[in-house]
Amino acid sequence: MDYTQQIEAAKQELLSLGFTEEKYNKLLELALEELVDNALNELQEKDIDALQALESKLIPDVTSLDEANKNLELILSVAYGEKAVETKQKMLLDYLNMTIEETKSVKDLLQRYQAGDPTAVAAIEAQKDNPELEELVKYLTEEGVTPSVDGVVSQSPQQTSL
Repeated sequence: MDYTQQIEAAKQELLSLGFTEEKYNKLLELALEELVDNALNELQEKDIDALQALESKLIPDVTSLDEANKNLELILSVAYGEKAVETKQKMLLDYLNMTIEETKSVKDLLQRYQAGDPTAVAAIEAQKDNPELEELVKYLTEEGVTPSVDGVVSQSPQQTSL
């Protein structure tokens, strides 16, 4: 199965949901980090010898994108063999699709909250003291998205994308 077109379609949908090209690239970095973590965890569970052999082949102290890509390809080829490229694309597509669904869900919740939907208000109110939410608000503030007085995140007028 060719995932290239599906990944491009997912990218376009994320852009239409308000992601900028820069945020999309950051999302790809996070997806690839997760992909590497999954591959290494699978190797650790299945074949500790292969994992140790892989460790000796990796480029230490990566200083360029090319070196990082070589390490990524090596990790995936050891973990998934012939299906490394296909597995990488499938996992990336799954990650992007999950992000699309979560983004839609959050946007819907925010719209319902702003419209006064009691269920949405209760859901947001219940999370106000959540440390993860506080961390997210801090991150969004650093990114130029400002939280409103009641703790709900809103974008400043000039900030129109994620």
